[in-house]
Amino acid sequence: MKVFFDTEFTSLGSDPRLLSVGLVSEDGQELYLELTDDWMDAMCSPWVRQHVLPMLGKGEQLTRREAGKRIGDWLATFSVQPTLLGDTDWDTNLITQLLEESGLTRTDFRVELLAFQSREQAKAFEVAKQQYFQLQKATPHHALTDAHAFRSAWSEIFAQNPTD
Repeated sequence: MKVFFDTEFTSLGSDPRLLSVGLVSEDGQELYLELTDDWMDAMCSPWVRQHVLPMLGKGEQLTRREAGKRIGDWLATFSVQPTLLGDTDWDTNLITQLLEESGLTRTDFRVELLAFQSREQAKAFEVAKQQYFQLQKATPHHALTDAHAFRSAWSEIFAQNPTD
């Protein structure tokens, strides 16, 4: 079982802080959390202030500690240990830090970075994500919406030729 996830965070700088996490399983179960601590507006890049902050306010509002526990509890509801699949190093590093801070170990969860076999495959994946946004009339840069787009693109590009 794969769980596709996306995060939104303060900036691409040296100390990014999580703002939100969206997770969607292969079978459509979802979880969306917004973090209420460990960041301030002043830490956000101008781009994040313009594109991400206006999208917040649509999910469970939790502290960082509560969010890590909530994700761990949600992952534990699956009958098999799911693989959390991210499409950037930023996302995979941030969610790994969050889960480890909440007391989970690498035996409790598995995080992987999506790997492309070619540039063409990577381009096709991005096109499929953009098609999702267009078809759903959705705006990117909301963690749950982006996780849904990721799931949709993965299904289109990778599910035809599964690698595991």
